[in-house]
Amino acid sequence: MKHILLLVGFSIILLTSCSMQGKLTRAYEGKKWEQVQLAEGRPTRVEHRANGEKVMVYVREKNLGKAPINTGNFQYDEFDSPAATKTETTYFYVSKDGIVERVGFERQYER
Repeated sequence: MKHILLLVGFSIILLTSCSMQGKLTRAYEGKKWEQVQLAEGRPTRVEHRANGEKVMVYVREKNLGKAPINTGNFQYDEFDSPAATKTETTYFYVSKDGIVERVGFERQYER
């Protein structure tokens, strides 16, 4: 039982460390804002907080076209999934000193 719990715990850690937010956090957290801007470009929008903190927001949209779905019944039996738009939003929370304190990431699909 102890080995199973250890395996499940290790799997959860492995899966969360491979996520996009985990990669962004490791890449940019604690670094100067200028380094992020050199790598990512200009933000889509900037939100100013009352405490002097800034939130730099990057929004990237990608049109995902129709994808064929094979039912396996007949060679000429074609079905397509509906087209979708993938929107990835990244939030960089920057302190007054220009240091990235944390990173947030969201992914949404719209059909």
